[in-house]
Amino acid sequence: AWGAQLEELSYATSYIPTTGATATRNQETCVDATPTINSEEGVLYFEGSALADDGNNRYISMNDGTTSNRVNLFYDTNNVLRGFVTGISSMATSATITNNTKVALKYKSGDIALWVNGVEVSTKTDAISLSGLNNLSFNQTGGLLWYGNAKGLQVFDKALSDYQLKQLTT
Repeated sequence: AWGAQLEELSYATSYIPTTGATATRNQETCVDATPTINSEEGVLYFEGSALADDGNNRYISMNDGTTSNRVNLFYDTNNVLRGFVTGISSMATSATITNNTKVALKYKSGDIALWVNGVEVSTKTDAISLSGLNNLSFNQTGGLLWYGNAKGLQVFDKALSDYQLKQLTT
């Protein structure tokens, strides 16, 4: 049978055609993408999943190059999908991290919300003060790399309405 593939790990990998030597797929990167990031309000949207339920931190971050000024979507060491904005405690979801998930984190002072698969799962009314956000990365300022499936990543430079967030994440 041609095309069968046996997996050694708990997650699926992809076939890489070679000519006699083994090869490893390189980590994919996002190149020449200059997002318009509004430090006062906006939405960080992601669609994807973790490769495995293995207790590793995985981050997608908008920041100014530091960890003291950031907006994050991340899977924590307890395999919980979370949203975080500097100045508030993180917001947790009950998403299964290995399932494809559509998640949006709206940030605006006094109006912070985490949406997952068409449902608003957490809100905060804390005042926040972000400035100088100019970096979008698949890590937490150099560490805690994102390893997973990424189907979509988008930054909105204005906070979206609840209706728009529901449509985006459904």
